[in-house]
Amino acid sequence: MAKKGNYRRLYFVDKKFQTSFIMKFCALVIVGSLLTGALVYFFSQQSTTVVFEHSRALVKSTADFLLPLLIQTIIVVCAIVAAATIILTLYISHKIAGPLHRLKKEFAAIGVGNLAGDFSLRKGDQLQDVAVSMSEMVKGLRDKIADLRNNWREFKDSWQGFLNRGISADAGQAQDIEKLKETIARIEKDLDYFKIHK
Repeated sequence: MAKKGNYRRLYFVDKKFQTSFIMKFCALVIVGSLLTGALVYFFSQQSTTVVFEHSRALVKSTADFLLPLLIQTIIVVCAIVAAATIILTLYISHKIAGPLHRLKKEFAAIGVGNLAGDFSLRKGDQLQDVAVSMSEMVKGLRDKIADLRNNWREFKDSWQGFLNRGISADAGQAQDIEKLKETIARIEKDLDYFKIHK
């Protein structure tokens, strides 16, 4: 169960997912910047600008005048926005990858019969509704297994009382009783597989 003040120190919980998530957003930023620059350059080709270079007045197309400025601006903007995007997407992906990592661990524990834990996520993490549903599912399974164990104990006590009263069994009945004992042992082993208490 998550406690207050329990902050993850490791931000790359699922490196493959988070790296892919970050790279897609960075690619989107770069494509957007390049597209903006290309459109500004394209639309400025039809106009002219008077430029002073080395104390001389020159008439250039606006596109040629803007091209060096556009390239410099796009590089600076891409660098700044890419850095901000990496930080933001790392933070956002952390809020998704962390809970997914926890879910995988919980599924692995349930897969080996451990139903004793309570599952919850930190405040602000994504998949809160999944965590609530999973907790309810595990609690339901715990309750059913506890009921099954109680019913099993009652059956076993009744069975033992039946055997203690003494049965004059023929060979066929003795064989049936042995089969029942083996079945009882298998059921007990299966019930013991599940851990429902901490």
